[in-house]
Amino acid sequence: MPDANETRRTQSLTTAKNSLVRVQQFDAAKLPRTDDLGGLLNFKDAIEPASRLIALYNQLSVDVLESLSIQRLDRIRAQADSNFNQFEAISKFNPEQGKARRDALIQELYDAYDPAFETLAETISYSVRRSTDFEKLGREARSVNQSVKDEAEAIKQQLDASRKEADATLDAIKKVAAEQGVSQQAFHFKQEGDSHNTAAAKWLKATVVMTGLLGLYALSTLFLHKWQWIAPVNSFQTIQLTVSKALIFGTIFFMLVLCSKNYLAHRHNAVVNKHRQNALATYTAIVKAAHDPSNSDIVLNKAADCIFSPRPTGYSKDDGGDSGSTSFLTVGPNSVKPPMGGM
Repeated sequence: MPDANETRRTQSLTTAKNSLVRVQQFDAAKLPRTDDLGGLLNFKDAIEPASRLIALYNQLSVDVLESLSIQRLDRIRAQADSNFNQFEAISKFNPEQGKARRDALIQELYDAYDPAFETLAETISYSVRRSTDFEKLGREARSVNQSVKDEAEAIKQQLDASRKEADATLDAIKKVAAEQGVSQQAFHFKQEGDSHNTAAAKWLKATVVMTGLLGLYALSTLFLHKWQWIAPVNSFQTIQLTVSKALIFGTIFFMLVLCSKNYLAHRHNAVVNKHRQNALATYTAIVKAAHDPSNSDIVLNKAADCIFSPRPTGYSKDDGGDSGSTSFLTVGPNSVKPPMGGM
């Protein structure tokens, strides 16, 4: 059989729960009674203090009442009943009581918050502390902290990978730019070679024309003495005709030689520039195959020598191709000298 103290505790707990729940579930929107009391005596002004008071009670968990002392349960019950009676007084207000009574009820509702807070504050703190699992919060905080660290590490790895990829892309762009620079220089030699090819074609046509003209003139001289109007009749006219034929023949022959020399000169220059173009175009591939920087310097020296030194083309008698010159361009720390006797 339970003792008297336990019975009293059970009664205090039950009444405290009922009183607390009754205040927590009260709807402050029912207080104005505008339809019954009109615009002068309604309790619209009571909504704000009543809602504030109800919000205070809602911070207190009903479950925590079971761990409170009988004295505190009685204080909570008494405070909750007092505040609920204020709500009831407003709900049962009669217009005959007058406006002064209505204003007094509203003021009492405003004044009720401070005593209620003093009564419930410690219990609310205890309720919050009991309902809060600080160890769980600590575990969650550590978990979140670790997640943030993991994400930060993943982002750092991504940034490192992106940086490496960017560096590789930049290196590739630099290599392409360098190769493009070499190709651009080769383009200049190509332009020059094309211009010489065009000029050589023109001089070849002029050479063919002069050759044909010289042949026709040589053929015509076989029959000049048979033309009555030009045939010489004495020694003076014979000498004059011979000298004239020689001068005309020499002039045409000179023009033929001039045209052929210009053709050979332009063809020579076209072949030289084509040779330089090919040297620059293949330079990058050869340097890549060399790998070692010292070998790259040797390749660069040879390429410079190949580009700027005279080379035989077959179109010039004295083009310096086999001169065995030892004074050619040297680039880089390693100079390369040609063997004795030429390339």
